[in-house]
Amino acid sequence: MKKYSKKGLEKRKEERACLPEFFQKHIEIAKTKNCEECGEKLRGGTSEIAHILPKGYFKSVMCNDLNVLYLCGMYSKAQCHANFDNFPKEKVKQMKIFPKVQEVFLKIKEDITENLNYKLTERYE
Repeated sequence: MKKYSKKGLEKRKEERACLPEFFQKHIEIAKTKNCEECGEKLRGGTSEIAHILPKGYFKSVMCNDLNVLYLCGMYSKAQCHANFDNFPKEKVKQMKIFPKVQEVFLKIKEDITENLNYKLTERYE
Protein backbone atom coordinates (compact mmCIF):
# COMPACT_ATOMS: atom_id res chain seq x y z
CA MET A 1 0.00 0.00 0.00
CA LYS A 2 1.27 3.45 -0.89
CA LYS A 3 2.39 5.56 2.07
CA TYR A 4 1.41 9.21 2.22
CA SER A 5 2.86 12.11 4.16
CA LYS A 6 0.46 13.89 6.49
CA LYS A 7 0.04 16.66 3.88
CA GLY A 8 -0.35 14.08 1.09
CA LEU A 9 -2.96 12.18 3.08
CA GLU A 10 -4.99 15.34 3.63
CA LYS A 11 -4.84 16.16 -0.10
CA ARG A 12 -5.95 12.62 -1.02
CA LYS A 13 -8.80 12.81 1.50
CA GLU A 14 -9.94 16.13 0.02
CA GLU A 15 -9.71 14.84 -3.58
CA ARG A 16 -11.77 11.77 -2.72
CA ALA A 17 -14.39 13.51 -0.54
CA CYS A 18 -17.12 12.96 -3.13
CA LEU A 19 -16.63 9.18 -3.36
CA PRO A 20 -18.73 7.95 -0.39
CA GLU A 21 -21.85 9.68 -1.69
CA PHE A 22 -21.03 8.67 -5.27
CA PHE A 23 -20.65 4.99 -4.38
CA GLN A 24 -23.74 4.93 -2.15
CA LYS A 25 -25.84 6.35 -4.98
CA HIS A 26 -24.50 3.89 -7.55
CA ILE A 27 -24.69 0.88 -5.22
CA GLU A 28 -28.43 1.50 -4.91
CA ILE A 29 -28.72 1.66 -8.69
CA ALA A 30 -26.58 -1.48 -9.12
CA LYS A 31 -28.95 -3.48 -6.92
CA THR A 32 -31.57 -3.14 -9.66
CA LYS A 33 -29.28 -3.95 -12.59
CA ASN A 34 -27.54 -6.75 -14.42
CA CYS A 35 -23.91 -6.66 -15.49
CA GLU A 36 -23.67 -4.56 -18.63
CA GLU A 37 -21.16 -7.02 -20.10
CA CYS A 38 -22.33 -10.55 -19.24
CA GLY A 39 -25.88 -10.00 -17.94
CA GLU A 40 -25.35 -11.52 -14.48
CA LYS A 41 -27.62 -10.08 -11.75
CA LEU A 42 -25.69 -7.61 -9.61
CA ARG A 43 -25.69 -7.69 -5.81
CA GLY A 44 -25.05 -4.00 -5.18
CA GLY A 45 -21.46 -4.06 -3.98
CA THR A 46 -18.76 -1.46 -4.57
CA SER A 47 -16.85 -3.96 -6.71
CA GLU A 48 -19.73 -3.73 -9.22
CA ILE A 49 -19.27 0.02 -9.75
CA ALA A 50 -16.64 0.45 -12.46
CA HIS A 51 -15.17 3.76 -13.48
CA ILE A 52 -14.78 4.15 -17.24
CA LEU A 53 -11.91 6.58 -16.66
CA PRO A 54 -9.96 5.37 -13.61
CA LYS A 55 -10.53 7.46 -10.51
CA GLY A 56 -6.85 7.25 -9.57
CA TYR A 57 -5.74 9.08 -12.71
CA PHE A 58 -8.76 11.17 -13.65
CA LYS A 59 -9.72 12.81 -10.39
CA SER A 60 -11.60 15.57 -12.21
CA VAL A 61 -14.29 13.07 -13.32
CA MET A 62 -14.07 10.43 -10.59
CA CYS A 63 -17.51 11.37 -9.24
CA ASN A 64 -19.11 12.23 -12.56
CA ASP A 65 -22.27 10.12 -12.76
CA LEU A 66 -21.60 9.39 -16.44
CA ASN A 67 -18.22 7.82 -15.62
CA VAL A 68 -19.81 4.55 -14.49
CA LEU A 69 -20.36 1.05 -15.74
CA TYR A 70 -22.26 -1.58 -13.80
CA LEU A 71 -20.13 -4.71 -14.11
CA CYS A 72 -20.11 -7.92 -12.10
CA GLY A 73 -17.42 -7.82 -9.47
CA MET A 74 -15.40 -9.90 -7.10
CA TYR A 75 -18.12 -12.44 -6.28
CA SER A 76 -18.88 -13.40 -9.86
CA LYS A 77 -17.42 -16.02 -12.18
CA ALA A 78 -17.05 -13.67 -15.13
CA GLN A 79 -15.22 -10.88 -13.23
CA CYS A 80 -16.21 -8.29 -15.86
CA HIS A 81 -15.10 -5.33 -13.72
CA ALA A 82 -11.62 -6.79 -13.21
CA ASN A 83 -11.43 -7.68 -16.90
CA PHE A 84 -12.37 -4.15 -17.94
CA ASP A 85 -9.77 -2.65 -15.60
CA ASN A 86 -6.96 -5.08 -16.46
CA PHE A 87 -7.40 -6.24 -20.04
CA PRO A 88 -5.10 -4.67 -22.63
CA LYS A 89 -6.79 -2.05 -24.81
CA GLU A 90 -7.20 -4.49 -27.73
CA LYS A 91 -9.28 -6.82 -25.55
CA VAL A 92 -11.28 -3.99 -23.99
CA LYS A 93 -12.24 -2.87 -27.49
CA GLN A 94 -13.76 -6.34 -28.09
CA MET A 95 -16.00 -6.15 -25.04
CA LYS A 96 -19.75 -5.66 -25.50
CA ILE A 97 -19.64 -2.47 -23.42
CA PHE A 98 -17.02 -0.75 -25.57
CA PRO A 99 -19.46 1.37 -27.66
CA LYS A 100 -20.87 2.79 -24.40
CA VAL A 101 -17.34 3.41 -23.13
CA GLN A 102 -16.52 5.42 -26.25
CA GLU A 103 -19.78 7.37 -26.08
CA VAL A 104 -19.30 8.31 -22.43
CA PHE A 105 -15.65 9.22 -22.97
CA LEU A 106 -16.66 11.69 -25.67
CA LYS A 107 -19.35 13.18 -23.39
CA ILE A 108 -17.06 13.76 -20.40
CA LYS A 109 -13.84 14.52 -22.27
CA GLU A 110 -14.35 18.28 -21.85
CA ASP A 111 -14.67 17.87 -18.07
CA ILE A 112 -11.26 16.18 -17.76
CA THR A 113 -8.62 18.53 -16.41
CA GLU A 114 -5.78 16.00 -16.37
CA ASN A 115 -3.37 15.61 -19.29
CA LEU A 116 -5.30 13.91 -22.11
CA ASN A 117 -2.08 12.58 -23.57
CA TYR A 118 -2.12 10.09 -20.74
CA LYS A 119 -1.74 6.60 -22.17
CA LEU A 120 -5.07 5.35 -20.77
CA THR A 121 -7.15 7.65 -22.95
CA GLU A 122 -6.13 5.73 -26.05
CA ARG A 123 -8.24 2.83 -24.73
CA TYR A 124 -11.39 4.84 -25.43
CA GLU A 125 -10.83 6.31 -28.86
